[in-house]
Amino acid sequence: MESVDRIRRASRTIDLEAIDHNVKKHIDAQFPSLDSLLAQHGQSQAEAGPSQPMKRTDSRRSAKDRHKRGLEDEISYWQAKKRAADAELATTTSTLPDMLHAAQERLQKLLESAQSLSIQRYALADKLGNLIAELQSSAETDGSSREEDNRSGNRKQSVLEQMESMSSELARLEAGLAWATILEQVVVMSEQILSPQTHHPSPLGALPIYQKLDSLVQRMEEILPPDMGLLRIIVQTRDTTWNALKDIMSQDLLKACEALKWPLRVDYASVSPAERRAFERSYQDLLVLQAEGEAMGRLPVLSPHWSSGTGLYPLQAMIQPIALRFKYHFQGSRNTNRVDKPEWAFSNILDQIYEHQSFLEDYLQPLTARAGFPDVDVKSEFTMLLFPILLGMLRSRIPKLLDHPALLAHTIYQTVVFDDSIREGGFDLEAVSLHEKSKTIPSWEGLAGVLLKDEGWFQQWLNGEKKFAESQLKEILASPEAWTITDEVAEEDVEQVEAGMRPTTSARQVKALFEQITDRYAPLPSLDYRLPFLTTIQLPILVSYHSRIAGSLDAFETLSSAFARVVPGALSGNTRAGVHIEPAKLTGGSNGLDRLCKAYVSAAWVLNALRVWADDSFFVEMSGELKDSVHLRWKLHNDQYLPAEFKSSASVSHIGASIFDTVLDKLASTQQRAEDMIVCHVTVEVQNELKEHLKRRWDQTSLTDDPAPDLSLVNALSTYSSHVSAVRVNLSSLVASRIYRRIVGHLSNHISQRAVYSGWSKFSTFGGQDFLHEIQDWVQTSSSAMLGSNQSTEDELLVSSAIEYPWQTLMDAGRLLSLPEDDGKGTATFAQAMAAAWSDGEESRVLFCQRAGTSQMGSQEMQGILRRRVECWR
Repeated sequence: MESVDRIRRASRTIDLEAIDHNVKKHIDAQFPSLDSLLAQHGQSQAEAGPSQPMKRTDSRRSAKDRHKRGLEDEISYWQAKKRAADAELATTTSTLPDMLHAAQERLQKLLESAQSLSIQRYALADKLGNLIAELQSSAETDGSSREEDNRSGNRKQSVLEQMESMSSELARLEAGLAWATILEQVVVMSEQILSPQTHHPSPLGALPIYQKLDSLVQRMEEILPPDMGLLRIIVQTRDTTWNALKDIMSQDLLKACEALKWPLRVDYASVSPAERRAFERSYQDLLVLQAEGEAMGRLPVLSPHWSSGTGLYPLQAMIQPIALRFKYHFQGSRNTNRVDKPEWAFSNILDQIYEHQSFLEDYLQPLTARAGFPDVDVKSEFTMLLFPILLGMLRSRIPKLLDHPALLAHTIYQTVVFDDSIREGGFDLEAVSLHEKSKTIPSWEGLAGVLLKDEGWFQQWLNGEKKFAESQLKEILASPEAWTITDEVAEEDVEQVEAGMRPTTSARQVKALFEQITDRYAPLPSLDYRLPFLTTIQLPILVSYHSRIAGSLDAFETLSSAFARVVPGALSGNTRAGVHIEPAKLTGGSNGLDRLCKAYVSAAWVLNALRVWADDSFFVEMSGELKDSVHLRWKLHNDQYLPAEFKSSASVSHIGASIFDTVLDKLASTQQRAEDMIVCHVTVEVQNELKEHLKRRWDQTSLTDDPAPDLSLVNALSTYSSHVSAVRVNLSSLVASRIYRRIVGHLSNHISQRAVYSGWSKFSTFGGQDFLHEIQDWVQTSSSAMLGSNQSTEDELLVSSAIEYPWQTLMDAGRLLSLPEDDGKGTATFAQAMAAAWSDGEESRVLFCQRAGTSQMGSQEMQGILRRRVECWR
C-alpha cells in the first residue's frame, strides 16, 4: 500500500501556482520584517525549516527564536531537503517499472478469478431455479397454461404437489377411518337398541345402550364443529333411534288398548286383570321412557306450541286411532266431509273428550301421577293432543273457502264456538306437560287464534269480506227500489214501523248488511281481529251510504238553483239516455218533497240503528277494550272514521264516547239538513202560492154573504194540504208533528209580516173577519192533512189541540182585527180592546183576553195589532 501511495503522489500533476503561494506564505511567516531577513546571528540557536507548533510553556521563547534564524540558514535547509527528494525520486524511478509489472500481473490474476466466480454464480442460480421449478405448486402457475397442460396430459405434478397430495389423502383416510369407526359404533348401538333381543322383559331394557349412544353423541358435539356432516348424521341417528324405540313401545300400548276396545268408550271395570296389567305396564313404560329422555336432556330449548302435538308419550299413542277415524269421516270422501258443516267435526272431537272423561280422570290420572308426572292434568293433556287433528282439517279447508266469505265466516264462527266449549269444559293450559316446568305460560288463544295467524288468512278473509260488502252496497244503491219507502222490515224493527217510522229499501238493506257482517266477526276472540272489520268494512259502508244521501241533497239544491244542471246521485232522479226531464219537475212540488222525505227517512233509519248499536253490549265492550288498548289506538291514529277520543295515545277518560260517534254526527247532521230542506221546500212553495193573495186589501166596508174564493189562497191551501199529508204519510208521527210545527211557524210568521203588520192596507171590521176565516181555513186544512181519513174521533180529539196550537198567534191576531165597533151582542168590542191595550193595569188586559178568547198578550203586541185597524185612533 505504501508503494501504491508513492506512485499516486509521484504521478500527481504539479500545481505551480499553489507552490508559489505556499512559498510566499512560508517566507511571510518566517520573515515578517526586513530586520528579521537581514539578521545574521544565532544560526546555531535556531533550526531552519518550517516552524513547529508552539507549546503553551514555550510561547515566549519561540517568539524570540523566530527572529534569530537567518535567510541563509533557511536556504540551506531547503537545499538539503531538495537533495533528499531528488535521491528519493531517483530511487522511485528505478523501482517503478518493476512494481507496475508486478501490479499488472496480480490484477490479471484477480480479474481471471472474478470471471470464474461469476460463471459459477450463474451456474448455481440456474441450478437453484430448476430445483425451485420442480418443487413449485401447480396453484402458483398460470391458470390457462395449467388447464392446457391438463387437457394435453403433458403436465406432471411437482414433488411438493405430490407430497401435499399424499399428505391430504393420508389425512382424509385417517379422518374417514375415524368417522367410520364412530359411525360403526353408532349404528351398532342403534341396532342393539331396536333389536327385540334387548327388549326383555320390556323395551326399557335397551335404555342403558341408548345412554351410551347419547354419551358418545354428546362427546362428538363437544369435539366436532356444529356444521360438520358427520355430527348431523350421528345426531339424526340418535334421534331416529329414540323415536323408533318410542314407536315400538307405542305399538305395544295400542295392542294393549285393543282389549279396552279403544277408541270407543272404555268400561275399565269389565276388562280382565291380565289385560289391565298389560295396559298399565305399557302405559307406564312409555312415561318412564319420557322421564328418562328428559333426564338425558331431551328437552327442546323453547317449549313447543300447544298445537304441535307434543305431549305425554302414551296419550300421543292413544290419539292415533282417534285421528285415523276422524280423517276417515271428515277428510275423506264420506258424506260427513262437508265444508258447510264444520260443526260436525267439532262435535266429534267434543264427543271424544266427553266419552273418555271418566276413564281419563279415574284411571289414567293416577297412573300418570305414579309414573312421575303428578302435576299433569291428563284430561287437559288429552284435549290438547286432539287439537292438531282439527287444525289439520281446518288448514286444508280454509284455502278453499277464501273466495267464499260466508262459508269462511261460518267456519271461523264454529271454531270460536268450539274454543268456548273447550274453555267451559275446564281445559287448563297450565296443567299440561309442555308447561310443567315453565315459569311463564302464555294464554290459550284457541284454535281460532292459531288459524287467523296462519299464512295471512285473516287478511285474505278481511279483503274478501270487504269486496263482498262493497259489491253488496253497489247492488243496493243500483236497485230501482233503493229509495222506495217500504213496510218490509226485520222482526226487531216492527215496533219502529208500528210507531210510524218506515225505512227506504236501501236503508233497510244497509242495516241488514251491517248486522250480517257483525254476526260474522263477532265471535272472534280478540279485539285485534274484530276491530279491522269495523274500521275497514262497516264504518266505510256507513260513510259511503251517508255520502250518497248527502250527495242527493246537494243535487237537490243544485237542481233547485238557477244553474239547473244534472248532478249524479240524486235520489231516484236518474234518467235514461235521450229522455229529457226538467229539473223543476224533479225538485218541485210533491216530487221534490218525496225525494227529501226519502233522504230524511234513509238517514234517520240508519242513524237510529247506529244509536242502538252504540248501546249494544258487543260494541260497548269493543269501545271499552279500544280505550284500554294503547297500541291499537296508536295504530289507528290516522283512521278517519273513528272519533278523536279513540286515536289519542293518552288514556281515554270519555266514559260516554262510542266508536260510532263520528258517523253518528255525520248522519245526524244530514238528517237535520234533510228536515230543514223539507220545511224550506214546503214553506217556499206555499209562500209562492200566497204571493198574489197577500196583496189583497182588507179595508172593505161590507161582508158579502157568498164571497168568491181567491184562487191564490185555494192553490196555497191545496199545496199546503198535499205537502203536509205527504210528510205525515212518509214520516213518523213524532217527526211529522215536529216538522208541521216548524212549517206552521214559518207560514204564520210570513202571513203576519206580509198581511197583519205590513200589508197593502189596514183592516176594517169586515176585513178582519175575512182574515179570521182564512186562518180558520188554515187550521181546518192542517187538521185534515195531519189526521187523515182513517183517524178515529178519539184520535182527532187527542191531536186537535196540538194542531191548532201553532196557529194560535195568527188566530189571536184575527180575533183582535175582527172585533166589532159596538157591543150589540154582548161580545168584546174594538173600543174595549183599545182601552185594555193602552191601560196601565195588567189585570184589565188579562180580563179582556179571556173575554175575547185570545191567549195572554203583552201590551206592545196588542197595540201593534190594533194599530192595523182602520178605526184605531192611537
